[in-house]
Amino acid sequence: MLPSDAALRGFCVEGDSSFDGACFLGVASFHDARFFGNASFRDVRFARDASFQGARFHRHASFEETVSVGEAVFSGARWHVDVSFRHAAFVGSVSFDHAAFGRDAGMQAAAFGGAASFRRVRVARYARFERAKFRRGLRLGPLVAIGGISLADAVVHGGLHVHAAARHVTARGATVHGDAEFGLRYAELDLEDAAFTGTASVRSLSEPIPGVMEPSWPPAGVRLTSLLRTDAALLEVTGVDLGGCALPRRPASGGGAPRRSWLRRGGRA
Repeated sequence: MLPSDAALRGFCVEGDSSFDGACFLGVASFHDARFFGNASFRDVRFARDASFQGARFHRHASFEETVSVGEAVFSGARWHVDVSFRHAAFVGSVSFDHAAFGRDAGMQAAAFGGAASFRRVRVARYARFERAKFRRGLRLGPLVAIGGISLADAVVHGGLHVHAAARHVTARGATVHGDAEFGLRYAELDLEDAAFTGTASVRSLSEPIPGVMEPSWPPAGVRLTSLLRTDAALLEVTGVDLGGCALPRRPASGGGAPRRSWLRRGGRA
């Protein structure tokens, strides 16, 4: 337990490091820290603000089951390989703006109580948010994920905004309380079993996403792969390829209430 503020700006560790189970009662600052070995912050408690702004992680890093009560800042951080935030809990706001992930960014089953921001982020493999919960909305992008983005079974309160270039994007089984906007390039999008209480819009972005380096994948269009059991007050698609999209069947007469799915096409959809 560290009762006072921990100022570890520029902190450098050559080998492996473990802070597992530690409790930071004051402000914790790892601003511009360097971790050349494996770094573990598993089950750490940050009672106030925590900053890893500009930190560099050269090997595997774990923040699994970490709890952050104040503001958490990972802006400009670099992970050269995998990092895991599985089952982490962020009570306050959290920012990953301008961060870079050398392999997977694992956020499975994480809980975000405050605003969550992932602007101008690059992920070399997969951005994984399966079963994650967001209480104050999610702003994902501008972002590039070379492998793909998974929001499968995620729950978002306050709206969802995805602005990304990725090969595969799935929100299968996700629940969004509010509007959802998917502005995509290069992507195959799966919305099967997803539920939106507001309007869900999907559009293909014709221009490169500013502020992030896109891969050279032709073509840059977007294809919707499944709308089976998708529930939305209104679904708008613009410039999206619906050829081959699995669409819901009309309910049989007397077969129960239909789902609230309405499809509005715009542009070249």
